[in-house]
Amino acid sequence: TVAEAEILVEAVAATGAPAFAVLGNHDWHAGLGADITDLLRRGGLTVLAGDSTVVELAGVEVGIVGAKGFVGGFAPHQMPDFGEPSLRALYAEAGAEVDALAAGLAAVATCALRLVVLHYSPSTETLAGEPPEIFAFMGSDRLAAPILEHGPDLVVHGHAHAGSPEGRIGETPVYNVSVPVLGTDFRLFELQPSVVGGPIP
Repeated sequence: TVAEAEILVEAVAATGAPAFAVLGNHDWHAGLGADITDLLRRGGLTVLAGDSTVVELAGVEVGIVGAKGFVGGFAPHQMPDFGEPSLRALYAEAGAEVDALAAGLAAVATCALRLVVLHYSPSTETLAGEPPEIFAFMGSDRLAAPILEHGPDLVVHGHAHAGSPEGRIGETPVYNVSVPVLGTDFRLFELQPSVVGGPIP
């Protein structure tokens, strides 16, 4: 809601640190996506929607890639690119999110730290606790492909309010940071700048 976005703006302002966000399904369902994006941006947050940005913090170049992600399921129960136009449109929207994630990771490939912010989950590991019957609506392992290829330092997502806090895609840690899973408003991660990674040869 707009009221929740205002609380977030106040909390971020108190930190004095740069902040980055992606919108989720509740924002769009309420028809407030544009209003919330505008409010967050006016409050100093960078709202990412299938794109990336680079900031320098304490002399370290940090690349942040943000995308909503989308639904579609996980092997062996993935939604195929088949059937009615509406179903194929859903598959195509998920594909656009995957392509944006891949392009963003390529754009920040030379950064010493590379972070990914999603709403939907790229892994079933952080969905454990949710009913398996709804996994197809919680995320898609198509999102995992660019993460596995580029090996960012950290991936966070929300959406799975009854899921599990941690998982992995290859060597990359994946964290479910939805507030019901966190049990608190914030979680701190300590990251060490690494030798620049890149695509798997």
